[in-house]
Amino acid sequence: MVLYFESEQEYKYDFQTTSLAYLNRYPNPYAKHVLSSDTLESYIDAEGRLCTTRVVVKTGRLPQFIKPFLGSNLNSWIIEKSIVNPKTKTLYTYSSNIDHRKFIRVEEFLKYTTVNDNTTVKSKVKFSSNFIGFKERIEQWSHNRFSSNMKNSREGLQYVMNKMKERLAFKEKNGLNA
Repeated sequence: MVLYFESEQEYKYDFQTTSLAYLNRYPNPYAKHVLSSDTLESYIDAEGRLCTTRVVVKTGRLPQFIKPFLGSNLNSWIIEKSIVNPKTKTLYTYSSNIDHRKFIRVEEFLKYTTVNDNTTVKSKVKFSSNFIGFKERIEQWSHNRFSSNMKNSREGLQYVMNKMKERLAFKEKNGLNA
């Protein structure tokens, strides 16, 4: 069995602010579990889109029933690919863990679209495990955990956008170049 999680969120920010905040969302006070975020590749393609590949290292809790198999290693390495298209005001992202895949594979697909300075994020997450005897239990635990963590992700992005807005207002107020 494979489990899915789908959601939609709206931010009252324009595309430029939202996409810039996405690419600069770490660190923030809602992402204390993120240990590092490193850009592996970043380029502008022939269509004028910004294509980026990053690796993110996160730490977290594991369910008790899986600890005998993974030991004390609570870190997870995530590959993240994003495509920012300023012409269509869309941002597509794909992220997935690159370790612990024999236990669980989590794949997240996000699509940001902007209309009239409101940005909508549609997310779809796929949880799949091949660990015989624990497959459904691992997928369900991961699904539940992801659902509960979604609030922090949203608040973290909102926090970064608010900080960007504050900095811009400060620069404008003090006659500094934006």
